[in-house]
Amino acid sequence: MPSLPIWEFDVLLLVLVVLFALISLSIRNLMGAAIVFGAYSFMMCLIWAGMGAVDVAFTEAAVGAGVSTVFIVSTIYNTSATMQNKPGGLTFKLFIGLVVTLTGAFLLSALPDFPEWGDSESPANAVVAPYYIKNTITDAHVPNVVTSVLADYRGFDTLLETTVVFIACIAIYSILRTETAKSKTDEPEEEIAVLPSYDPSDSLIVRQASRFMIPFMQLFALYVIAHGHYSPGGGFQGGVILGASLILLAISFDLKFLLGHWSEKSLMLLVASGVFLYAAVGLACVFMGGNYLDYVVLDPILPGKGDMARSHGILLVEIGVGITVMFSMVAIHINLASNGRFDRGL
Repeated sequence: MPSLPIWEFDVLLLVLVVLFALISLSIRNLMGAAIVFGAYSFMMCLIWAGMGAVDVAFTEAAVGAGVSTVFIVSTIYNTSATMQNKPGGLTFKLFIGLVVTLTGAFLLSALPDFPEWGDSESPANAVVAPYYIKNTITDAHVPNVVTSVLADYRGFDTLLETTVVFIACIAIYSILRTETAKSKTDEPEEEIAVLPSYDPSDSLIVRQASRFMIPFMQLFALYVIAHGHYSPGGGFQGGVILGASLILLAISFDLKFLLGHWSEKSLMLLVASGVFLYAAVGLACVFMGGNYLDYVVLDPILPGKGDMARSHGILLVEIGVGITVMFSMVAIHINLASNGRFDRGL
């Protein structure tokens, strides 16, 4: 049986990625650029999947092609869909081009210091990767090596990454949030934007279709979080899908409908609770006489046999990651879509 021409597909995807990147940078209509950027992220998802990095492809599909595109559209909704020409822009572009060229040349100059591509004797291929592949089942009873590396072997890094998501949410919230009293004082009544004559949230078809889709999205997201040990997925991917389901609810109805179920205060508390859960699991390990995030010592308080303690500990921290990511996505969307007013959005 002849082998499949995989490399032809790789070349095609690479050409499309470069093409979409150039179009997204050159097109002047920002809404069109956002759509092309989403297509670029989808092509990158296919490239990652072709390379065997299914977890990375999963993240790219959920974040790059999905939620990031919604964030960009939410921003455009409150700004403008067309770029404005500014005088003196050519000088600035030449300066930026020079900086990018010099930075790229500096990075390329470091290539000779790296091991050859696919070198089996490089430290990553000779020591680190073989240990993870051989010992992840024995150590953590987690078939998905990516999950065991992220949540166990380098759990400190993932904790800090979750904290960075929390800090980013707080930063966006602090920058964009507009107090009600200030908005009533500084903005004359006649300058308030008038709602469009056609509001998609009034569509019965859109609302009922969303009601039908959202439970399945959330069920799939919970499966992704709970089954991230054994298949591609985990807390980050599942959290993004859960956040996307609530964002769909906000788009198909309105922000007030969403905030009727999740108030502004509860959203921010839930964002922090995910980081707290992750950190609390580490502190529980210390109180049980082990090292921070050493899940083995949690065996007396976790169900199952002793050798499953690390697997259950990974699940707990993945739930914390999912909670933080989920509600961070929702809070960021509400701020972007409503221009910080928490009143109405897309």
